[in-house]
Amino acid sequence: MTGAYAQNDGVESGDLDFSASPDRDDRGTYSDTNVHIAGVDEADVAKYDGSHWFVAYQPNYSSGELPGVQIIATEPDIPNASITATYRFEDVARGAASSLYLMKENAAASYVVALRGPRGYMGIDLPGWNSVDFSTEDMSLWSGSRSSELSIEFIDVTQPATPILADRILLDGALIDSRRVGNRLYVITRFDPWLESLQFESFAEQARSNNELVLSRTELADLLPQYRQGELTAPLNTSCYAPSNTQPEHGFISIINITAIDLNARQVLSSECLSTDVSSMTMNSSALYLTANDRRDTEVRTIIHKFTLSEIGANYSAMARVPGSIRGDAPYRINEYNGDLRVVTTRGEWDQPSHHLSILRQSGSGFDTVAELPNSERPGPIGKPEEDIYAVRFAGPTAYVVTYRRIDPLYVLDLSDREDPKISGELEVPGFATYIHPLNDDYLFTLGQDADSQSGWAQGIKAQLVKVTGGVPELVGEALIGDRFSHSEALYDLRALTVLMLSDSNARISFPVSVYGSDAGDYSQWQYSGLQMLELSGLKSAQGATHAAMQNKGVLIAEAGTNGHYDYNGGVRRGLLHNDAVLYAHDNNIWFSRWGAAEAPQKLGDGEPIACDTQYVYGLEITVRGSPLHPIDYCEAEVIAVDGDYSEVLSGDYRNSLDACVFYGAGERPGNYDLKVSLSGYESQALENVVVSQDICHVQPQLREFQLSPAAEAP
Repeated sequence: MTGAYAQNDGVESGDLDFSASPDRDDRGTYSDTNVHIAGVDEADVAKYDGSHWFVAYQPNYSSGELPGVQIIATEPDIPNASITATYRFEDVARGAASSLYLMKENAAASYVVALRGPRGYMGIDLPGWNSVDFSTEDMSLWSGSRSSELSIEFIDVTQPATPILADRILLDGALIDSRRVGNRLYVITRFDPWLESLQFESFAEQARSNNELVLSRTELADLLPQYRQGELTAPLNTSCYAPSNTQPEHGFISIINITAIDLNARQVLSSECLSTDVSSMTMNSSALYLTANDRRDTEVRTIIHKFTLSEIGANYSAMARVPGSIRGDAPYRINEYNGDLRVVTTRGEWDQPSHHLSILRQSGSGFDTVAELPNSERPGPIGKPEEDIYAVRFAGPTAYVVTYRRIDPLYVLDLSDREDPKISGELEVPGFATYIHPLNDDYLFTLGQDADSQSGWAQGIKAQLVKVTGGVPELVGEALIGDRFSHSEALYDLRALTVLMLSDSNARISFPVSVYGSDAGDYSQWQYSGLQMLELSGLKSAQGATHAAMQNKGVLIAEAGTNGHYDYNGGVRRGLLHNDAVLYAHDNNIWFSRWGAAEAPQKLGDGEPIACDTQYVYGLEITVRGSPLHPIDYCEAEVIAVDGDYSEVLSGDYRNSLDACVFYGAGERPGNYDLKVSLSGYESQALENVVVSQDICHVQPQLREFQLSPAAEAP
């Protein structure tokens, strides 16, 4: 269907951004998939029903194994775990199941819904607007729709020991993304129409006339996506939305479908079609949004298509145009709250970006702009010059934005007055966060990387606890993990982060890590991979004014670096928390331990325990430095580390330097240390919340540096 986009009355929806997981009556018992919007389930590679953990199995294809799903029975009170069964898919062509959903009956899993097939990209250009120069080599990679088929498989797990395939729905197209609301599964796919008899016009004479002849003899149904279930074959749709200004010479190579599936009835309800550029999607429990960057004019704009959700699927509702573009973290930059659509976009060139918040309100089939930030009354920018956005998170009447170039400013945006948004606070710390997790009105948990404040080079993984009471951010806890090559899947995939809210005041968090460090010299090597655990306390008090704390509970190590052994990351890496039990899926293996006892993990099946060396490791390495113009023995300084009732005076060494001395302490002792450095004739300095964590063998050294300045002379 060409013409103006269809109009449908918008449905206001409250922002459900606070909760880390779907609401359950057994809150505080076990962790669920970490999702962006509460009430909107997301597919993941592992799902849990409280007694069985369903984890995607990614085999070594050279051995002839088929991909599947491992079914692990848990005994959290012991803790213990065992593999009940491994369901195998019938083919390898569609690959492993990267998208799993769980259906329950009486709190126990009844079906695992697995989505398998090729992944689709969203960036599509109109040939009338952009020229594309294809080479013969490019075209040799073209697979057309022959490889674009998504399989949605319903695996009956009511008897976990004997899982069986109950049903299958096949959709033409490649999977872009999916979400689940109640018993409705929404699947967004991209379909590329193609006929084998068509020729690429750049490579053959008379190709245009031949193609026109082929198309004139082709039924429209042969160019549209279909779905198949058993003996049924039917088109997903027979009409499609397109821009009203589409010209005859314009066309898209792809069709975007939003297909609604009733999971209980296991049938396709409807499929909405969009023939236009699409770059990302996000949704809440009442509306779905597709976005695209419009580059036709000199100023890039973001196009937002809104679909309202009904009992039978998604219905096109309205379209918005917002100046600027939405970059990689699009699902976090669009949010609907109390009828307001809030959007964060970036304008300008890549090396001189400016960031803007727009608040929109639906009016008929379009949107009106209610307010923007910055504005003439509040001109303060979101971000310093040349800083790009690294993380965004909306939470009710508040938004959090992290920008970065050499330091990490966290901005708190007060959106309680839709007509007068404002920056209420800002926090600057080295490094940057790539993920922001609101815990409640008063605290955020962020995950990102540390960075050198001078060069901006990224360092190790950094977790932070930030107090945001009253809109003024304050750092109250920090954990640094490994050096610059250390990484975690949770840095870019929120579902790899596991959050268990034990109460309003206490939470447990875990995420997979691959930790790099230097044993000697400057060369960084892989040390180990496992599940990092953090405990948060004091998040809520009767008065709501006490400081929370973050405690490092260690790492459940699944692999350790040795000569000739490398971290290949060959499978699923996910954590699961159930009461005091900790389970960790690591490359088709399952580890488990008790919370706070990461040094004694157990592994399902055989496997040699990790052997620790006899090296004695100091948790604190503190460099005290001054000016070479005033050479003195800086090892005369006093460095004190305090952790609660524990206090230690660190020992200085490396006297061969005239302007520095390195102090060592906290030998094989994890803790949360406050540091104080003093030296006669110099200003004293202090640093709080230096977290020394411990893996299965040793503490992880924390390096800090103090630059001393001469004390001011008394007048």
